[in-house]
Amino acid sequence: MIAAALAGLGPAGAVAFAQSPVAFPSSAYAERRASLAAQVKGSAIIVPGRYLVGNHELPKQDANFWYLTGVESPYAVLVIAPDSRPNARAGALRTALFLPDSFQFAGAQFPHEDSLFRRAPWNIPRQRLSPGPDAVRATGISEVYRVREFLQRVNEIVGPARTVYLPTSFDSLYAPLGMLAPRSVEEQISQSIAGRIGDRDVKDVSPLIKRMRLVKDSFEIASLRAAASISAESMGVLMRSIRPGMNDLEAAGLLEYEWKKNGSQRASFAPIIGSGPNSMTFFTVMGENYKAVNRSMQDGDLLFVDYGAAEFNTYASDICRTLPVSGKFTPDQLKYYNIVLEAQEAAIAAVRPGVMMLDVVRAAALVFKKHGLDRNENPGTMGADLVWGVMPSPTHYINRNLGITKYTRYGAGVRDIGHHVGLETTDGRDWTVPLAAGMVITIEPKLYIPLKQIAIMIEDMILVTPNGRENLSAAAPKRAVDIEREMAAAAERVVRLNSRLNSRLNSWLNSPTSRPSCALSADFGASCADQAFAPSPLL
Repeated sequence: MIAAALAGLGPAGAVAFAQSPVAFPSSAYAERRASLAAQVKGSAIIVPGRYLVGNHELPKQDANFWYLTGVESPYAVLVIAPDSRPNARAGALRTALFLPDSFQFAGAQFPHEDSLFRRAPWNIPRQRLSPGPDAVRATGISEVYRVREFLQRVNEIVGPARTVYLPTSFDSLYAPLGMLAPRSVEEQISQSIAGRIGDRDVKDVSPLIKRMRLVKDSFEIASLRAAASISAESMGVLMRSIRPGMNDLEAAGLLEYEWKKNGSQRASFAPIIGSGPNSMTFFTVMGENYKAVNRSMQDGDLLFVDYGAAEFNTYASDICRTLPVSGKFTPDQLKYYNIVLEAQEAAIAAVRPGVMMLDVVRAAALVFKKHGLDRNENPGTMGADLVWGVMPSPTHYINRNLGITKYTRYGAGVRDIGHHVGLETTDGRDWTVPLAAGMVITIEPKLYIPLKQIAIMIEDMILVTPNGRENLSAAAPKRAVDIEREMAAAAERVVRLNSRLNSRLNSWLNSPTSRPSCALSADFGASCADQAFAPSPLL
């Protein structure tokens, strides 16, 4: 399955890549730039890259900039404008890319007049794309300049365009009452550019790019398919490995090992794994603790594994399974697990081109209402300590017939049932447009029952196809009987292995030719004075 997904990507180096084998062919980015420019005809576009200077902890380029360029270099800037030069043909575009020098941002070993230390081989990034013929060939962009020249060139490139599209919408950051909300680095860069381009109308380019990113092309689908396949098959390995006494963090480590062994470069996000009572806490609040994932699994626990998160060539995956640590669901656990699975399958069945996501959400909420779960989501009657978490809420979506609200990571709004997946794990929650072929979304109903210590979520990545849907993460078992079968088979293999080990150990201990003549204590603690103790191999 994984090999088939990777094969769909084609051989690295067979075409001209924008910068490295984690990027697509440069023609893919050129098509995207042309499509974006067509939407703002007559206007200019400026998209800065991310401020990555000195960032060595899982650095990743700004998703919108990467989507248009395939360039990883820090502090790069893309400019697209109508070509206003005298000899330009009508309707021609002018595209310029500003890049840092190969030695920019490097440090010196000690003060030196001409900073030659900055040009030493050990002080130069291995894969940075810098101004020069190589950058022109790699990107297909004919104008490549040093980023330090941006201010002196930008207005000439933008020319007479009266409107400039820049990123102007950013996540709002929290500030205590009475204090000004802090601005992100990205927001400061955009505002600085806006202040240097003269008296022009500035509009937000981010919604246009994000809307383009919702529908994936064949290159993106191949990468998402690979990421989902790696995550799904690794989830199966985890099912065959967990046992009482194992730490939740070991489960995370096992998944990460499997991903990287199978071609994933890294995780899409931090571990979201919890057993027993730890599974009852939303990751958005659990993650504020340094040791958020750290508990020994106990017999009878459920293990909440929202960490099918292998990333492949900058594209994310996001799947979840809920597993019985003992290898078998209790009757109560099984009852509610099957309700969540029924809700998920109803929602998945509703996915097809032209359908609004609200209808998909309501398909799952109707299942929860059919089973009477809406009676348990009233904090006024049940109390805050006992109220159930039922998502999507049958009270909101069915009983009150309300719609999807804007949901933020800070807790505002009403949870629905999923999100788009792409360059970012949450590639957007724009449900104002119908589902379309090429979209990849998650379907992830969830249920929290505090009194029973039951937390269940089942999440898959669904590709919208021209005639319906495809589950990209189907390789991860999710029916209760299949999960239990996987775990039982693993337990049987352990029993057989232990039996073979014990048999060979007993054979060795009882053979006078293979053991030392001195007596051994039951715990192998006795010494054999003046004799070599060299038992034969057990396996």
